[in-house]
Amino acid sequence: MDKKGGITGSIFCLCLLMLSLSGCAEETTLPSETVTIVDSTGRSVDISCPVERIVSITSAASEVICALDAGDRIVGRDSYSLVAPHLGDVPVVAGSSASPNIELILELDPDVVIADTMLSDDLRERIEEAGIPVIVESAWDATTVIKVVRNFGMMLDKEERAYEIIGFIEQYQYIIEERIASLEEANKPAVYFEFYKPYFTSSSGTPLDNLVTVSGGKNIAREESTRYPTASPEWVVERDPDIIISILSAAEDITEEMLKEAREEILSRQGLNSVKAVEDDRVYVLCSAIRSGVLSIVGEFYLAKWFHPDLFEDIDPEEVHEELIQELFGQKLEGVYVYP
Repeated sequence: MDKKGGITGSIFCLCLLMLSLSGCAEETTLPSETVTIVDSTGRSVDISCPVERIVSITSAASEVICALDAGDRIVGRDSYSLVAPHLGDVPVVAGSSASPNIELILELDPDVVIADTMLSDDLRERIEEAGIPVIVESAWDATTVIKVVRNFGMMLDKEERAYEIIGFIEQYQYIIEERIASLEEANKPAVYFEFYKPYFTSSSGTPLDNLVTVSGGKNIAREESTRYPTASPEWVVERDPDIIISILSAAEDITEEMLKEAREEILSRQGLNSVKAVEDDRVYVLCSAIRSGVLSIVGEFYLAKWFHPDLFEDIDPEEVHEELIQELFGQKLEGVYVYP
């Protein structure tokens, strides 16, 4: 029996079982006139239902909304929110949550604005002063995504679909957790990662630090005093990582050539030729589209397999990606997301 097919089939069956059980345990209820969402900042946000007009200035939230079959309610977006083809026609009102155009957002008259933690308190207050509720969510890994899916399912009257998505993610999450649970610290590779520009990394408690940890690795920048330090060649050489990962922004269509060039640039850096990761040819490039949101579990599988190829020999992360894209968005997988 094909191992990949067996695992995928088992996950599908487990998801169906979970759905049938949750269907027995819970009654579907219509949304009340107002629902209260506790977002990732701990704030309670009252949302008037039905929610028909959404401005989403975080791609992770846009993914969740589209997966809940409510993507047609997005009337404004950030430049990264392109998971569904129709979003290309939706007005861009922010480069990211850090830089929204408040005037454009207000012109769209949304029922709610959804942002991530890059939105400043001042900007949040300006939107709220106009009478528009703001939800700030951090959907950077499978665990936080599940909470966001549950919240949005309630807000959008898509609770049944939310249960389906949560069941799907949890079954994949369980595979990784089970296989790395008994690993000794000594058997976890030391990982250096950078994102968007050379030597820009992050320390303990950040989304990428968590991604490395849940995938069975150790972030060499974990103990740095600032959340997002800029490293140096000497710093990397001194810590001699087993693995190097570069993360490219998904704000544009990523090609295999772009991923390849990013990897070759790292390999050619002066001084890094003596680092274990370079000597052992364990330098990888990953597109940011699979490091957050509902597809973050795909990024976790790629990292877990890079970190522990023997433990994940029977897993093809691309196959997981294909299945999730089909299940969540009804699409076929296109493009490249990792190299090599």
